[in-house]
Amino acid sequence: MSLRFRRSLKIIPGVRLNFNKDSIGVSLGVRGAHYTMNSKGRRTISAGIPGTGISSVEVLSSGRRTTRSSAQEMMSQEVSGPPAPGLFARKVERDLNAFLLDIYNSDSKDTPVEVVEKAAALKAKHPSLASAADLITFLHGVTDDKTKIDALALGKHLWSNRASVFNEPLVSKYFKGITPSAQITRGISTNEIYNAQTLGFIYTEVLQSEAKYDQALAVLDEMIPDQLVAISIADIELITKKYDEAIETTEDIDNEDDATAMLLILRGIAFREKSLNDAAVECFKRSLARKNRSEALLHRALFERAETYARMGKKAMAVKDLEKILVDEPQYPEVEEKLASIKK
Repeated sequence: MSLRFRRSLKIIPGVRLNFNKDSIGVSLGVRGAHYTMNSKGRRTISAGIPGTGISSVEVLSSGRRTTRSSAQEMMSQEVSGPPAPGLFARKVERDLNAFLLDIYNSDSKDTPVEVVEKAAALKAKHPSLASAADLITFLHGVTDDKTKIDALALGKHLWSNRASVFNEPLVSKYFKGITPSAQITRGISTNEIYNAQTLGFIYTEVLQSEAKYDQALAVLDEMIPDQLVAISIADIELITKKYDEAIETTEDIDNEDDATAMLLILRGIAFREKSLNDAAVECFKRSLARKNRSEALLHRALFERAETYARMGKKAMAVKDLEKILVDEPQYPEVEEKLASIKK
């Protein structure tokens, strides 16, 4: 047996204050149509025909959001509550909704292996949900070594069929609430809904982690060109020591936002690796000129400039940049090690 606690107090016509066991809410509207919001962030719209018993409720926000960190510290996800199925939704849609509510339940986080198993069960039960199940399998599978190899093959399949996959009605409806974040390079990450472009970034990062750089570049060439794509291309060019190509990719850039500031940083790295240290320092200086850039980006610029100063023999200036990072982020990767090497 369960107990429910609810009390409603009319404030003025059309406005009621609702007390529940663990939240307080406000309802606005008239008989047959209401908008409700509570202290947990849940927002709903309900509509019905008085006297008929026919009504529907649309959940605008469940008030539940969770961030899940991957095992590789490369990806995370923000997930808002999936939309509620319509009054006359088919079982397949209701089962997809239940699956998403289950795996993104902030009170009971599943491991990547568990998510992959649940997605496989959903796919077996409803073959028409194969695309939705595969997209979730890939998203979580790449974050665990136990499932990563299979996820790589799945990523290739999904990328090849991305247009049809993301145009499926249930995928289009329910995946708008899933916002994966994949680190493109230290200081810049994607932060868009789970669509074909986001899939491309994630697939590219996975290919890079396996040193499949030519395949990663091929995927980037097929994506919608934007600043983040340019960053990913330049990052791969630096990794593969194609410094002239990285300089070409990042030319004609002004510090207008985080993305362009990062392109300036990558350009500076390319100049430094060609021993053009003064040009490199100028790029880092321009990337640091706007103090309203993200902290992660500013720290990356300081770190790369410190590395350049160290190579130029300007140890005091290198130490100064590194210590600026430590003030805000004591755990920044490699700073302590770099400081120790400079102070020898």
